Amino acid sequence: MSSSVSRLVSSVCKKIIKPYSPTPISLRCPKLSYLDQMVGGIYIPLAHFYPKLSNTWSNKPNNVVSQHLEKSLSKVLTNYYPFAGKLNDNISIDCNDNGVEFFVTEINCPMSEIFNHPYFEKHNLVYPTEVINNQYTYEGSLAVFQLTHFNCGGIAISMCLSHKVGDGYTFGNFMNHWATIARNPLSSEIYPISPKFDGSFYFPPTKDEDSSNVSNNNIVPQREECVSKGFSISSSKLTALKARVINDSEVQNPSDTEVVSAFLYQRAMATKKLVNSDSIRPSLLHQAVNLRPPLPKHTMGNICSLFSILTKEEKEMDLARVVSKLRKEKEEVKQKYKNAKIEELLPITLEQHRKANDLLVNNSCYDLYRFSSLITFPSYEVDFGWGKPEKVISPISTSNPPIKNMFFLMADKNRDGVNLTCSMKKQDMLAFERDEELLRFASPTS
Repeated sequence: MSSSVSRLVSSVCKKIIKPYSPTPISLRCPKLSYLDQMVGGIYIPLAHFYPKLSNTWSNKPNNVVSQHLEKSLSKVLTNYYPFAGKLNDNISIDCNDNGVEFFVTEINCPMSEIFNHPYFEKHNLVYPTEVINNQYTYEGSLAVFQLTHFNCGGIAISMCLSHKVGDGYTFGNFMNHWATIARNPLSSEIYPISPKFDGSFYFPPTKDEDSSNVSNNNIVPQREECVSKGFSISSSKLTALKARVINDSEVQNPSDTEVVSAFLYQRAMATKKLVNSDSIRPSLLHQAVNLRPPLPKHTMGNICSLFSILTKEEKEMDLARVVSKLRKEKEEVKQKYKNAKIEELLPITLEQHRKANDLLVNNSCYDLYRFSSLITFPSYEVDFGWGKPEKVISPISTSNPPIKNMFFLMADKNRDGVNLTCSMKKQDMLAFERDEELLRFASPTS
C-alpha cells in the first residue's frame, strides 16, 4: 500500500473476541478433511460497505456500533468455533477458544473515494494491514475482522478467513449468521443452517505422518504480478447474452454463472490472441463447483470440486459452444456425485483434479482461466441492523498479489445482474478492458 493511501488512516485499535460459550470438549479437535489439507493457508477477504447509517443507528457513537458487532461476533463464534482456534500443523484444529482479532479503524475520506479508485489499491484500507500484506503466511487468528469508519458516516465490515477452515460457502454462511444475530440480539430467531465442521467424515484426511505431503497437491494457484479490475453486467445485458446462447445451442436454460463465465473466457482468449498477434493458445477454463448438495448444507469446510473445459481451436470460442461444453461437464460431474457412496466421494474429487492436471500437462502452451462464483448466494442480504450493504467487494480484488487469470462472480445488489472481478497480467488487462465486444455487455466499475 502506498504512503499516500496509508496516510488516510487516522486510528487503529485491536481487540480479541472470544466465543460467547466455551466449545464442548467433544468438538475441540476436529480433523481437517483431505480437501482442507490440499488448500494452502491463504486468507480469503470479503468486505461489505454500508452508507451513512439510517434509522436508530444514525446518531450512535462509533464505540456503540463496535460493541454491537463485537457482542454478536462473540455469539456466532460459538457456532463457528474452529475460527477461534489454531491449526495443528496440517492435521487438525485446536479449538481452544483463544478468539479472533477484531480491528476498528477510522479513515479520513468518504466511502465513494474507495469505490472510484481505478485499480483497487484503496480497497485494502478496509482490511487489517498485516493480513492483506501476508495473505499466504499470516500467523495470527484463523479469522480476522475490521470495522472501518469513513468521515462521511458510512462504515465497512470486512473479514479475512483462513481457507484451511472453509470455502466461500462457509464464509457466506458465517457472515449471514453473524448478521442475523446482530440484527435480532434479543430474539430467539434461529439461523436456518446450523453449521457442522464434519468434512473429514466425507473426505477422510491422510495419516498424520503423511499430512505435510498433501501440499504437493496444493490447489491454491501460484502467485504472479497482476492487476485486478471490476466490471458489472446489467440485467438487460445478461438477458441479451442468454438469448444469444439459447438461439445457438441446445441449452435452453443457461445459468448466470455459465453465461458470464463463458463470455469472459471467450473475450479473454480473443484479447490474448491480439496481444500475441498469433492464433489462439490452447486454453483451459477451471470452474469450482459447490458439493452441497448432495452433501448436507450444514457441512462447513472446503466442500467443493472442479471441472474443466479445453479450447484448442478458434471455432471452439463461440459463446454458445462454450456454454454447451460447460453444461455437459457440469452435468457429468453432478451425476458422479449424485449416486456416489460416502467412500467414493474423495476418489471422485481427486480424479477431477487429476483430469484437470492432465489437461495442463498435455497442453504445455496453455492459458489457464479460473472461475469461482457466489452468484446464487445472498451477499447483499447481510443486514446487521442498519440496512443492507451498498456494495460487496469480492475476494480477488484484494489478493496480494492477485492470482493470474482469476475471475470471481457475484450477484449485484438487485440480484438480477452480475458483478465480477478479474485479475490478469497488466498487458493482458490493458487489452481486455478495451475489448469492444466485452464493453458492449460489461461496464467497468473501477
